[in-house]
Amino acid sequence: MFTIHYLLFCICLLLFLGAVIAFSHFIIKPFQTHWAIVKARKIVAEGKARNDWQFRNVYRMCATARNDLEAARLWQQLDEMR
Repeated sequence: MFTIHYLLFCICLLLFLGAVIAFSHFIIKPFQTHWAIVKARKIVAEGKARNDWQFRNVYRMCATARNDLEAARLWQQLDEMR
């Protein structure tokens, strides 16, 4: 039915997939949130966004940031500007 090589390949593939998901969740997402906070500070300080795409992207990232009070405060300010 299944050979040992096939089962080992599937296990390694699942481990690799788990590592990719963990990397994106614990490394990439915090960097994106940090980038959004930096950009939100600039948008709030200037009083306007340079382009609509950037504003929508920063607005969405600040709205979905978890356990970050600064992101929540900046999101409220961005919501008022909207």
